[in-house]
Amino acid sequence: MQKVSKIYLALATAICGLFCGCYDGETECFPPGARFYHNSTLDVDSVQFYLDDERICYEQLIVEDGICTNCPKIKGNLFENIMCQNSVDDESYSFFSFGDEYINNCVATEDFPIWRAFDCSINEKLYKKSIDSLKLTMHVFLKNESKKIELGIKIADGNHYNIIAEQDTALWYSYTSVTMRDYFDYYGPASAWKRSGCYDGYCVAILPMAEKDVCYDK
Repeated sequence: MQKVSKIYLALATAICGLFCGCYDGETECFPPGARFYHNSTLDVDSVQFYLDDERICYEQLIVEDGICTNCPKIKGNLFENIMCQNSVDDESYSFFSFGDEYINNCVATEDFPIWRAFDCSINEKLYKKSIDSLKLTMHVFLKNESKKIELGIKIADGNHYNIIAEQDTALWYSYTSVTMRDYFDYYGPASAWKRSGCYDGYCVAILPMAEKDVCYDK
């Protein structure tokens, strides 16, 4: 079982910070960037994210002769996960990597359906320019159709963006720290997120990042 990327990256960031504090070499720092989460109980195959019509966060690395041939254009990190129960007696969610082998072992109920989550992380270093005030668009691919979602927001550096199918919002905000312990341990209660409106069947909530800068070795 693999925890969702958001929890893993929180730990990875903390470990990196510990070691970077002892590093004497030169570093280059950038604004923290933005992270976009698409959460839905719909039968979603994949999600593509675009900033001002330029695609970011490709789901697959193409490696040929030990070289990633599409890495220069990926411009961001994408993680795909599912969240579901292992049994009807369990009143909390577990997080797994996206894949039929995990989905087929999920137990879905009205209160605890299977959630499909797509997590895209981007910053100025990866994008090669500022991401402030850019337009975010999603292409959502379901089993038998695809849909382009125009989100009526301009991106601001330093924010998490939680994008939830409008039909799922009441259920999502009903969950507690017992239901989603790992999620709440990192993000806190749903009330901490500022709701920013709904657009074309999807609702957006925003949470400022704790990180102020992201630094890399030169």
